[in-house]
Amino acid sequence: MNALRLLIPACLLLAACQAEPPAPAAEPAPSAPDPAREAELSADGDVVASYTCAEGNRVELVRDGRVARLWLSDGRIIRLGEMAGSQPRTWSDVGLRFIIDGDFIELSQSNGERNLACEPDGQAG
Repeated sequence: MNALRLLIPACLLLAACQAEPPAPAAEPAPSAPDPAREAELSADGDVVASYTCAEGNRVELVRDGRVARLWLSDGRIIRLGEMAGSQPRTWSDVGLRFIIDGDFIELSQSNGERNLACEPDGQAG
């Protein structure tokens, strides 16, 4: 019985003591740029127009507007070639299409399954 009398206050003391919260996780160090990717991007030349699209996607027109460079939300970079003489102005390849028709700007799958609205973001070089 005496052991029970000592056990109850010991439990109460332990419950009253609060463990220190864990230290916040350190921010991961930014990864160094990939030299091969940097060289590939610089070979595209200056960005002549830039657009933000729904769901975290981005499009940049490079090579004097002849190529649409897509930065997809999953981290991939895809280049679409301009379809010369197309009306409205269109870049297309690998099942993707980027269209500019006045105020209508859209990134879409060629099969029409997904259409993402885009707008100029004013970051052209």
